[in-house]
Amino acid sequence: MLANYIDERYIRTNVSCKSWQDAIRAGASLLLQEACIEPRYIEAIIRHHMELPYMVIAPGIMLAHARSEEGARAVGISIITLAEPIVFGSELNDPVKLVITLATTDGKKHMKLLSSLMEFLMKEELVRRLMAAKEVAEAVSIIKS
Repeated sequence: MLANYIDERYIRTNVSCKSWQDAIRAGASLLLQEACIEPRYIEAIIRHHMELPYMVIAPGIMLAHARSEEGARAVGISIITLAEPIVFGSELNDPVKLVITLATTDGKKHMKLLSSLMEFLMKEELVRRLMAAKEVAEAVSIIKS
C-alpha cells in the first residue's frame, strides 16, 4: 500500500514552477531533504528526461526517477501537485499536474514500491482528487484512503 511509503514530509500541493526542470527539482528536493537521494540523482533524472521523455506515464502524471547507482541512498517517494500544469515534452500525456519522484536502492524494493504506486494510480477518482488537493493534509488523506 502506497501509504506505507509516504507521509506529509514527502508531499507538497500547488507548487509553482516555471519549467519541467523546476518541477523535477521541486519534487526531488523533498527526498534530498530526508537524505533519500544525493544531489546528483536530481541531475540524472533531468538528463534522462532530456534524452527520452518517457517518464510522463499517463495524462498529467510524471514519474521522475533514475537508477539507484545514480545517487539513491534510501527508499523514498515524493508527490507534488503543480499550481499550473507544465509541458514536459510528452505528446500523449502533457501537460503534467502531478509529479511523483521515486528513489529505491535495489530492484526488489523498486518493484514493491512501483507496484504500490501503480495500484494507487489505477484508481482514477483518487488520482483526480489528489491532483485537485489544495492542502497537504488533504493529499495525505487521499493517499491513505
